[in-house]
Order: sequence, then structure tokens, then C-alpha cells
Amino acid sequence: MNLPNVLSVFRLCLTAFFILAVTYQRYQLALVLFVAQAISDLLDGFFARMMHKKTDLGAWLDPIADKVMLMSSYLVLGFQQIIPFWVVAIVLLRDLVVMLGFLALHLASYRPAPSPSVLGKATTFLQMATILYLLWSTTREFQAYFLYATAGLTLFSGFQYILLGFTTLFRKEIV
Repeated sequence: MNLPNVLSVFRLCLTAFFILAVTYQRYQLALVLFVAQAISDLLDGFFARMMHKKTDLGAWLDPIADKVMLMSSYLVLGFQQIIPFWVVAIVLLRDLVVMLGFLALHLASYRPAPSPSVLGKATTFLQMATILYLLWSTTREFQAYFLYATAGLTLFSGFQYILLGFTTLFRKEIV
């Protein structure tokens, strides 16, 4: 297993500790753990490109680690009432729709490699920034801005992925 894949597995492992830290209301520890997860997300892609270590395993492992990290973070912070349910629902539903769409394409004999769009990457960045802000800020005076921006971009990128999925499916049917 190469370094980028080890970093993705590391991110998966840290997620369990992040969940525990939030559950026990150890928010400073949760912040440190989430920062470590975010840095490992940046580094695994960087090392994969720079070291020419892109692998099929990494193409699957990295997005899975991202989804597990973000979905569980939004869920646990939602249960702690730090993130409102409607934002948690939007984030989870978007990822569920993307995963189901990916599965549908796969079942339709199209073998897509997981490949995030620029809008998808921006959404992931904003979702991470929102979590970081909510764990870091003591006053959370800008919380509404982060939540509405995250929800809006998450919805927009979800619609983009749906459109890309249908375009891919119909293009295949035409050929």
C-alpha cells in the first residue's frame, strides 16, 4: 500500500476518534482531529499526483474516506445540535443520491471511475470549512452564512452530479 492510500486509511481511522470526541463534547480535541483529517485529505491527493502513485484502490479509497469523514461529522454534529437537521439532511441526501447514481451507472454496465467535479471539490471544501468554523468559533456569529452557503452549494453540486449521471446514461444509450 502506498503513502496516499495509507493517508486515506488514516483518515478513516481518525473518523472514529472524531465521533467519540464530539460525542463526549471534547470539541477542541474534535477540532484537532478534524484538522488532521482535512490535512490528510489534501496530502493524499497531492502525494498521489506528485509521486505518480495514483492507483485504482486510491481512486476508490479516497472518496470513500471523504464520504465517511463528512457524513459522520455532519451526523454527529447534528445529534449534538451544533448543525441543524435540515443541513445534515441536505448533506446526507446529496451524498446518498450521488452514491446511488454511481451504483445505477455501474449496474447499467457503465464503469465510471470516481472523479469529483470542480463544483464537488468546492462543496467538500465548504463542508469541511463549515465544520472547522463551528468547532473553532466560540460565538458562531457567522454560523448562518456557513450553513446556508454549505446547503446551497451542496444542493447545486448534487444537481450537477444528477445531470452528469443522466447525460452519461443517455449518451451511452445513444451510442
